[in-house]
Parts: sequence; structure tokens; C-alpha cells
Amino acid sequence: MTKKRKILRAIIALVFWIAIWEIISLIVGKAVILPSPVDVAVRLGELLITGDFYLTCLNSIARIFSGLVLGVLLGVLLATLSKLSSIADAIISPAISVIKSTPIASIIILLLFIFVKGIIPILASVLIVVPIIYENIKNGFDNVPQNLVETANIYNISKGKRIKMLLIPSIMPYFVAGSKSALGIAWKAGVAAEVICVPAVSIGTMLYEAKIYLESKDLFAWTIVVIILSFIIEKLLISLISKVGGKITNG
Repeated sequence: MTKKRKILRAIIALVFWIAIWEIISLIVGKAVILPSPVDVAVRLGELLITGDFYLTCLNSIARIFSGLVLGVLLGVLLATLSKLSSIADAIISPAISVIKSTPIASIIILLLFIFVKGIIPILASVLIVVPIIYENIKNGFDNVPQNLVETANIYNISKGKRIKMLLIPSIMPYFVAGSKSALGIAWKAGVAAEVICVPAVSIGTMLYEAKIYLESKDLFAWTIVVIILSFIIEKLLISLISKVGGKITNG
């Protein structure tokens, strides 16, 4: 499918769902429950011309992105330790399983008892990202082609070249897939943490206040902002990760 056709299909799908939204809004007939797309677009336009809007977005992006980076680094480190040591694996794997199985809302509330609210979105993002990256990196290690490993052993290839020629090409697809999944979940977890702990100047706080004061247009407008930012950041980061991985692999 050509790029133009993909764009056309995306536009048609968007128009279709906006039309459905407008129809349901007319049927409901109460803007406080479901505002129309036009009302939400107008409110979004009002937000876009204020300086506070961009400061709010930047604060949330900084918090969640920090948590994402820390979570990715920690996940890679723990997966590597688990691969190198069976004892480390026996210690780390149960902890990862517990974190993975615990509802994000419970994690956020527990963190709220221990830490100041400003860093909870960062920690929530870290904890939600680590299990995803950990499992993907471990799968990458497990899927290194054994025939290539045996060939490297026969020719006594150095560790540096093995990492470059065997490990990175095998792990990179899993790392990119894990990063993509982690980014979406980290963003949602971070915003959810902001809604619960209400830190100063954040998207989550704006969503919380919109709910408290029944500002449905604000609620929908900020939700759209969250979706758009998630999409843009995901595309940029995955593109960057893929390019960096390709350069490392190709030397």
C-alpha cells in the first residue's frame, strides 16, 4: 500500500469516528456529559495559545521520559545480569513477576505513601517499563542463533565482535518492540500517576481538575493532547532507536 493511500485511509477513519462522536453528542444533548467535537476543538485551540499549556506538557513529558529512560536502562541491566548469572536470575525473576502482576493503580498508591508526589510519575513509569524491557531483552538473548555462536567459537572471535555481530542484531528487534510497548504503557502510567497524586503543573493535574469541576471540554481536549503527544513521541523515539541500532550493527 502506498503512503498516500495509507494517509487517505487514516483521514477517512478519523472523519468517520468524529462523525460518530458528533452523532452521539447530539443524541445525548448534554455538553457536560459529551461535548461536541467542535466544542472540544475550540477549547483545544484556546489551550494552544497559552504559555501554561506548553509548560504543562513539557513537565509531564520530562517526568515520563525520565522514567522511561531509567526503566529501559534498568531493564537491560537486569536482563543482562540474569543472562550472566543463574543466581541473579533466581533473585531478579520473581521480583519482575511481582511488579508485572501488580495493578498500576496499586503501585501508584503505594508510592504515594513513601515518596513526594512530584517523583511518583517517574517511579511509576520506571516500574511499568522494567518488566517489559527485561522480558524482551531476555528473549533476545535466548534467540541468538546457536549455529553462529558455534562458528564464533570455532574461529575464536573476540567478545567485542560477538557483541556487535551476534548479540546486538539478535537483541535489537526485541529491544525496539519492547521500547515501543514500554513507551505507550509508560505514558499512560505516568499520566495516571499524575491524576492520582496531582503534582504541580502536569497534564494529569489538568485532567483531575477538569473532572472535579465538570469541565468536559477540558477533559476531552487534554485527553486528545495525551494521545497526540504519545503518538509523536513514539514515532520519534522508535525511529531514533532503530537508526542508532542500525549504525551500531553496521559499524
